[in-house]
Amino acid sequence: MYTDQLGLGQLVPALAASVAPGSLGSTAVISEHVCIGNQVEIRRVAIAISTATVSSGNIVVTVRNRPTVGSASGQSTLATLTIPTGVAAGKVYYKDVNQAIIVPGGSIAFEVTTAAAGGGAAGAGVCGYIAQEDPEYAPNLSSMVASA
Repeated sequence: MYTDQLGLGQLVPALAASVAPGSLGSTAVISEHVCIGNQVEIRRVAIAISTATVSSGNIVVTVRNRPTVGSASGQSTLATLTIPTGVAAGKVYYKDVNQAIIVPGGSIAFEVTTAAAGGGAAGAGVCGYIAQEDPEYAPNLSSMVASA
């Protein structure tokens, strides 16, 4: 494990779909990971295709920062992953994220916002991320002032 990757126990799966591949065939949250312990900074989000997609049209997975686990209230978008038509199993689609802090009690959710279309196999994927512990967050510290 690299030093900038997440230590075990900081973000853990919240839904069964977080462990098993999530279906890309309908719009829904397919994976949610809960922050426990210290806050973390998300550096990269990804989805590994585990079952080939044979649909027509792109599949879009939106990755969101949720202040409250399991609730869409107040969520913000971290990244959007676009998976093209006809992707073979084993491909990984990722996006680097800048300054995305997840605090304890919050989560990151992977949501299919545009599902597979065209009657072919929907496909499935396993969601993941790279993060690092973030022990201090400047906006929470009243004595820290960013220099011009």
